[in-house]
Amino acid sequence: MTRMLLAIIAAAAIAGCGGDSALPEATGDGIIRMINAVPTSPDIGFLIEERALEGVAYKSNSSPESWDDLTYTFNFDINRPGLNQSQRIASQFLDVVRDIEYTLVVRGSVDAATVDVWEIPERSFSGAETIFEMRIGHTVEALGTVDVYIGLASAAPDLGDLAATLAPGEVSTPTDIEEDVYIVTITAAGNPADVLFESVPTQIVANQSALITVFEGDANDTAPVSVRVFNERGLSSTLADARFPPTARFIHASSDLGTSDIFDDTALQNRIVADLAFGDVTGDIDMAVGELTITATAPGNVGAIQLEDSLTTFPGLRLNYYFTVLADELTGAQVTVDRRSVETIARLTFFHSAVNHDFVDLYVVDAGTLIDDVLPRQIGLGYGLQTPSIGFDEGSYDIYITTAGEKTVLDGPISLEAALGDVFEAVLLDRVDPSLAEFQLFPPL
Repeated sequence: MTRMLLAIIAAAAIAGCGGDSALPEATGDGIIRMINAVPTSPDIGFLIEERALEGVAYKSNSSPESWDDLTYTFNFDINRPGLNQSQRIASQFLDVVRDIEYTLVVRGSVDAATVDVWEIPERSFSGAETIFEMRIGHTVEALGTVDVYIGLASAAPDLGDLAATLAPGEVSTPTDIEEDVYIVTITAAGNPADVLFESVPTQIVANQSALITVFEGDANDTAPVSVRVFNERGLSSTLADARFPPTARFIHASSDLGTSDIFDDTALQNRIVADLAFGDVTGDIDMAVGELTITATAPGNVGAIQLEDSLTTFPGLRLNYYFTVLADELTGAQVTVDRRSVETIARLTFFHSAVNHDFVDLYVVDAGTLIDDVLPRQIGLGYGLQTPSIGFDEGSYDIYITTAGEKTVLDGPISLEAALGDVFEAVLLDRVDPSLAEFQLFPPL
């Protein structure tokens, strides 16, 4: 009832501007959703008129919703640090037609955002079909015009059929394909040898519609092009580029472990890291896909096993792996990273690996500011856990780590110079003095 009232009010206001006092009457509804294709944006708020519907992260979509076939203005807002109100970055006027599905794609940058409207007739399946309805959308300005091929995995390296030729901002017409295992390949337009993306073999499931969308890869991806699949229910999945393996960054965070060699096979034949000491951080190391056995041994001595643990990697994604101590036993902690740069804020995450301190608070304050009358930015982070991303404005800061709920300083002040778009990662380590800890920022990659 509330939604219908809003729709009537909005449409009435528009009609009134034209001198017609009659209220428009809805005869059906259409489907509306939004996709955030701004690579360096924070979550973008999706609004109908001034009513907030959902916040949408980069490479994500809002839940599809039915709206009466009336006229609306859809708005897109972001929040910036230090501002008391949201900032509008784009708007889109739309006359909704019944039984049409509209996807509003926000592209460009925060300060120069544009909106593309992709629309198709709604489609329902009886459940007996053996086909899959596919559309392909292109959001990456830097790629220019591309060709997209869909080929049977069993026929590789044959590219298969040319499914679409698309300029940035365009979407293909719907195409039906039979249920099977396929490879999606993207090339420069007219040049099939110039491969920009090649998916892993992917099972296509019948009785559904989906939008295959091309995005710019970010710092969490190992490939420069990222592809996501959105179905008609708003669920999504990632198509990984088969040419770019996942990576792991190893962090020695256990003062009890000693210097280590690290292997990723049960036979201890493939040494991936040598002589990793307490506090050391590796670069990103290419890994196989799946569940791997990670073994740490004394340097040069495979018979002296220090730690054995499993690590699960996912195609095309990066992660951090910490050697730490849990329940008085050496073990590893696998953490998904979030290194994507956001142009409106600086961001920080840290992992708590100081076994002498169960829970800690984190303060980020202007340089030279005491924390006596300041609230922490992270409260009560437990041992073996990582903070969510903490955002703040550009500037000069001091970081303090304290015992949770107290002003007892474990480490700090640690100076931090932050610019918009910066991404910081850190780990909290034990010191020889158990009453202290060490907040260690990772070296830039």
